[in-house]
Amino acid sequence: MKKLPLVAVLASLLLAPFPAATWAQGVNTDERPGSAKSTRNIGAENSVTQRTPDPIVVEQDYEPAPAIWLLEDEDTKIYMFGTIHVLPEGFRWRNETFDNVVNEVDELVVETSDADGEGAMAAFTAKMIADTLTRTPTSQRLSPEAGEKWLKIAELTDLPVDYFDGLPPLFAMFGAGISMMEGQGSQHEYGVESVLEAEFAAAGKPIGSIEDSLEVMTALLAIDEQLLLDLLEKDLAEWDGSSIETLMVDDAALDEEGALADPFQGEHNWAQGKTDGLEDLGFEDSPFEIELERVLLEDRNRDWSVWLEKRMDEPGSILLAVGAAHLAGDLSVQSMLSERGFEVKRIQ
Repeated sequence: MKKLPLVAVLASLLLAPFPAATWAQGVNTDERPGSAKSTRNIGAENSVTQRTPDPIVVEQDYEPAPAIWLLEDEDTKIYMFGTIHVLPEGFRWRNETFDNVVNEVDELVVETSDADGEGAMAAFTAKMIADTLTRTPTSQRLSPEAGEKWLKIAELTDLPVDYFDGLPPLFAMFGAGISMMEGQGSQHEYGVESVLEAEFAAAGKPIGSIEDSLEVMTALLAIDEQLLLDLLEKDLAEWDGSSIETLMVDDAALDEEGALADPFQGEHNWAQGKTDGLEDLGFEDSPFEIELERVLLEDRNRDWSVWLEKRMDEPGSILLAVGAAHLAGDLSVQSMLSERGFEVKRIQ
């Protein structure tokens, strides 16, 4: 069993390469032939729902100081900052050191900016939606018992059942994860990248991307889907179906009432600069999870280290803001840069 719900892990890792506006467009099923209107549009209000997550106050009894690393030579500085893609409104994560970096650098580089990814991802999403009309529903590819619990995920996360069931199961779980995180109070608009992109745009500073979001999604779809169905068959059998928070979660992460003891503990650790364990997303040794970790973390980190090596040939300064899991652990971008002969210093 996992420390965190796999749906939340997927959402936290995929939100950056999959622009939120594009996903919201995909989840709005009002115009899909033969389907009922959506009861919820993730991450956005629409004429049907006019729904926004309830506000939540997260207590922070510390001054934030999230980790910052520096890769530099005589004419190039690359500040590397691990981010959280979705956060509750008012969650404090900035300090003077970070603000000084923002003021100093010439450019912001993120995984995939909303502007860079929107066009290609809109086409990707449109095809994925169209395919829901002809795909064999995931519930029918599982045993009757597992299929019933699979549909329960959609019910618990307020997603249109037919749409959820017709998506590739990996992306259906991604959507459920977004819904779950919004239910806990986190939103894309308060995530680090969203805040920084707005700030750099207002200052007239350029915003770049380190990867092509469509390539990430194509690589994910290339994972043998049967591996995920096998995992779902096992984990759904162990799930009581009462709460999305308990799906694929280690009992040690739950409180006496069976809910996540502190759904924001990871955010608190990150904001305090505690990097140990940020890379531990609860992936276990099932064939699907091994492949997922390779595609989402290892392969991308390796590609990013190559990008950074080339970027060091250009003068100037940038702030690289990517998911915190990519900058922690043995497979981190820093470790891969070290293998390529570079020194990355932690400055906070």
